[in-house]
Order: sequence, then structure tokens, then C-alpha cells
Amino acid sequence: MTAEDRDKLLLSDTQVPDLFITQYMSSLNGASIQIYLFMLMNRSFSKTKMNADLLSKKLGISEAEVEEQLFYLTSAGLLERGKDGSLSLVDIKAKEVDRYIEAKKNGEEEMPPQHRDAAMQSLSRSISDTFFMGRMSFIWQRFIDDSASIHKLDANVIYALFGALQERGKLLSKNTRPAEELRDEWCKRGVHSEAELEKVLEDDRKIKECTAAMGRKKRKALDGVDIDYIQTWILVYKMDPDVPPYLYSFLRKDKNKETVTFKQMDEVLQEWFAHNIHDVEAAKSYEQKKQNSDRTAAMTALCGELFRKKLDGMDLEIIDRWANTDGWEEPIIRYAYEVLHRFMGAITLAQVDERLALWKQNGVTSVTKARVWESENKKKNKEAYQERKTASASGIAEPTPYMEKEYSKEHLDQKEKDDLDDLLHGGED
Repeated sequence: MTAEDRDKLLLSDTQVPDLFITQYMSSLNGASIQIYLFMLMNRSFSKTKMNADLLSKKLGISEAEVEEQLFYLTSAGLLERGKDGSLSLVDIKAKEVDRYIEAKKNGEEEMPPQHRDAAMQSLSRSISDTFFMGRMSFIWQRFIDDSASIHKLDANVIYALFGALQERGKLLSKNTRPAEELRDEWCKRGVHSEAELEKVLEDDRKIKECTAAMGRKKRKALDGVDIDYIQTWILVYKMDPDVPPYLYSFLRKDKNKETVTFKQMDEVLQEWFAHNIHDVEAAKSYEQKKQNSDRTAAMTALCGELFRKKLDGMDLEIIDRWANTDGWEEPIIRYAYEVLHRFMGAITLAQVDERLALWKQNGVTSVTKARVWESENKKKNKEAYQERKTASASGIAEPTPYMEKEYSKEHLDQKEKDDLDDLLHGGED
């Protein structure tokens, strides 16, 4: 430093704007204030362009620390960085005057930072006392004013926003960016009043609950794409938070899917949404009806193939009962038809229904059990026939122990009548 420069420095003064002291300084730390004052002095004392490297050397602060403090100063609106990396101070007095003139043009008596509105003064004091121990900086006061005048947020919403920031650990940051991001998010979701905020917070609770449940189902931490799906399911499809976890289990267990993707789930949830389904019970009922409809259609197609006739109303009632009430599967229907077809020509659905009812009475629920029962039934009928022949030869007419519904009821009645006639005639001979 030359003698001339030293003399200039000794005799010079650096003016600090009162705006900086009253509205900015309380939100800055010592290093930020040191950098600002040095740049303020350099602006009046030297024309040298400032940058991070030069500030680091002049002030004895690491370059990393300088960069961090420059970020805070820039965010507070005190510094501007040129394309070449050079730094310059913002004329905060001119900036404030411009805002005042703009406020006048818009018909405002005073610009928002002055808190002329009594409600805003009360809100600002309350926020300052609750969240800042009575020492809230200018940048947060400006944020409160902008939230009310520009974003049209009610006082209760603004206060709740500070509470949300504190819960997230972002209220004591050196800048208002996290607060602005949260405010923008709420505004995009239509939040202006307390009632609207309560709805958004309830939606957030549902998203959080659903995310936790799906994380347990998938046994992993969900990524951003997964969260986007969940937000769509809750906010757009209006699903209860327990619906996606239920769907995941349904696809795994009932639909036998080894892997279930969020895209597959989204397709099903879109279908449910289109049918006004939003809770688990409605989803269960819908899927059961859908399954019944599918079973009925499959059963109807099978019967059309077996009986080769146009199915009438009575036939369709029987088919619907087989599929949805009795719970019969297609293979056992086919086997019942084959059993009757061995000794009968034309077969009706009513005759097959009688056979199925007989099986059900004897605990037959599958084709395998039906085969065993039919084999045993055939053996008993053969033994009964031999006993009848023996009784007929000896002239003793004993009741024939035919098992009921071996044939159709009409066929069985006629057969028993013919057998009794034979025995009676044989006795007379």
C-alpha cells in the first residue's frame, strides 16, 4: 500500500446505510458482515473488482467460507455476482425507493415492509416472539408481507407455515428459500385459507401413511418416482391410504404375481377410480363382483359347449348359482356331465344340478373326490343288484337299496316301479 493510499484510508470514512443495520444485519453472522463492510469500503476507496479469491486473501478467510457467506449475502439481496465472477454491492436504498414508488403506482399507501396493517403488525410480532425469540430479521418480515399481499395467504396460514418450517428444521436457515418453496407448494395446491390448509395437511398425512405402509410392503426405501405415484393415488385418485397396500397384497396373493410394480398398481387404481372406488371395502366388493362375472361367463361358455343348446333363463340361474353361490369349478361340472352321459342321452342342466347336490351332501367338492365317490357308489349299486336278484329268486321281495339320485329322479322312480312289478309278478308265478 502506498503512502498516498494509506493517507486516504486514514482520513476516509465508510458510510453504512441505516437500512443495512436495521433490516439486514441481524440475519447475518460475523463473517458475512465483515465481507459486506469490506466491500462497502472498497467501493468508496478503490475501483478494484472483488471476487471470492481476492476477499479470501484480504480478509484471511478460507475461500470455501467466503463462498458460503457470499451465498447468504446474495440470497439476502445485498450482493450481485457478474458472469465473470466479480461481485458488486446492491444499492439497497435505491431498491427500497423503487419499491416505494411501485407501491404508490399500485395505490398502496405504504409498501408492505412497513407493516401499516394492524393485523400484519400483530402477526409479525407473534411470529417474531414465537419462532425468533423476539429478534426476527428484515428478510422474514419481508417474507410475511409478500405472503399476505402477493400470495394472498391468510394470517393463520402464514403462521402455520412458520410452524411447518420449524418442524422441518429449516426455519433458522440463513435465507428464506425453503420457506418460499413451501409457500409456492401450498399455493399451487390451492391453499389460501385455514380450511384449505387443513385439507392439504390431511392429504400430506395420508401420503406419509401410505408411503410408510408401501415401504414395509416393498421392504425398501421408496424413491422419488414411487412417491410421485403415491401422491397421484392420494391427491388425484382420492384413494384412502390403506388402499394401495391392500392392492399390493391382492395382486401378490389373489392374482399370484411374484413381483408387483407401481405401474401395475397404477393401472388397477385408475380402473377403481373410474368406478368411484376409494376405500378397501369398496375395492373388495368390486373385485368380487368382477371375479363372479368372469366365473359366470366362463361357466356359461362351458355349458353352451357341453349341452349344445341355447341357454334359457332357468339355465342361466343355475349357472350363476354354480359359479357364485355353490362355488363349483368348471372341471367338476364337466365331470358331472360325463357321468350322466354314460347312461343317458339328452341331459339337462337340472339333472347335472341334482348330481352336484348329491355330491355336496356327501362332502364331494372336487373331481378327485367325485371319482372316488362314483366308484364306491357303483360298487354299492352292484351289490344291491345282486341282493335284489337273490331276493327275487327266493320269492322274497326286499326293498332295493339303490342310492338316491344314481339316475335322474324320474328315471329312478320308474326303475324302482319296474323292479317291484317284476318281483310281484315273479311271486305270483
